[in-house]
Amino acid sequence: MKIYLAVLLYALLLGSNAIAEQYTITAAEMTRSLQTRFPVIRSYEGVEAVFSEPKVVIQYLDNEMEIEVKIKVTYQEQNLYAEGLIIDTASIQTVNNTLRFDRPKLDEFFISQDNMQDSSEAVKVIKQTIGQTLPPIILLDLESIELNMVGNEPAKFSLSVQGLVLEY
Repeated sequence: MKIYLAVLLYALLLGSNAIAEQYTITAAEMTRSLQTRFPVIRSYEGVEAVFSEPKVVIQYLDNEMEIEVKIKVTYQEQNLYAEGLIIDTASIQTVNNTLRFDRPKLDEFFISQDNMQDSSEAVKVIKQTIGQTLPPIILLDLESIELNMVGNEPAKFSLSVQGLVLEY
């Protein structure tokens, strides 16, 4: 009986050490962090696109994170305004302890206001960027959040209705 209790106690102690600490970061918190890295300006064939007002959207049922952006396109001193969706698979970079999109892509866009006499060239350039890889986007600097786990990288992360769940 004493051996059984000792084994049970040992198993309980071992099990309690295996419980991971979790920290949840909301989409709003990630959006605030991301806004410091915008606007992003890209130029191609005389068309300038300014990506601004990023908003992180978590699709937890699909296990996806997306970034909604406003896009101002300037071509021959005329403007076109659009809204777009940037997608990628988020990953944690262990070197600089960041959560980022390594190969973000403009997945879709729609024009909200067209002030151009002829927007066909500007729209053509935007359509050509759909599916093309954009520069990496840092969603969150994990060192900047005040966690008691700072300096440790998360063992894994997942998405929930509350936000991004980091497990340490």
